[in-house]
This record gives sequence, C-alpha cells and structure tokens, in this order.
Amino acid sequence: HPGGAALIYDNAGKDATALFDPIHPKDIMDKLLKPSLTMGVVDPATIKEEHIAKPPEKKAPAKKKAAAPKETVLELEVEEFVKPPLAAMLNTFDFESVARETMEPQAWGY
Repeated sequence: HPGGAALIYDNAGKDATALFDPIHPKDIMDKLLKPSLTMGVVDPATIKEEHIAKPPEKKAPAKKKAAAPKETVLELEVEEFVKPPLAAMLNTFDFESVARETMEPQAWGY
C-alpha cells in the first residue's frame, strides 16, 4: 500500500471513510473488491465515535527565519496557501503545484 502499512494497521476495524475517500477514486471499491467479499451495509447509527478513524490534525506552518547578520534577526511570516481558480490552471505542472500544497502527505505520496 503506497500510504504505508501503518496507516492500515492504525485504522483496522474502524470506519476510515474520512481517510479513504479524499485519496481514492469513487469507484475503486467496485473495480477492485470482489462482490463475494462485500459483507453488507453498515447502519451509521451503530457506529460509535471511538470507531471512527480521525485524520491527523494539521499543524500550523512554523515561521521561517531569514538568514541575517548576527546582530539582526528577521522573522518572515508564512502566508496560508490559497488555491487558484480552476480556470487559471493551464497544465499538469499547475495541478501538481496545487496538489502539493493541499493534499495530505499520504495522498501526495501515492
């Protein structure tokens, strides 16, 4: 698994929909999971909070310090990334640049 075995082990037996859906195509289960392995539908009312896998919390980017003379230290603020409009992305490089900034590390690694 490209996301790593730990991701699967850590969430085994849990509802990992919130982790799975953003990374995988909508029809992946229909394409790869044999019908004989589909056990049925889970009633959402029976899922307890402790059985739901939580995405890792995003940490605020650390402030970067610029190289400066020893007597003066400047702090640069890191601006939050804002996605450009879809119409402004012209090629795969543009899409990749946005994906690098917005996707979770496991998804980007895939």
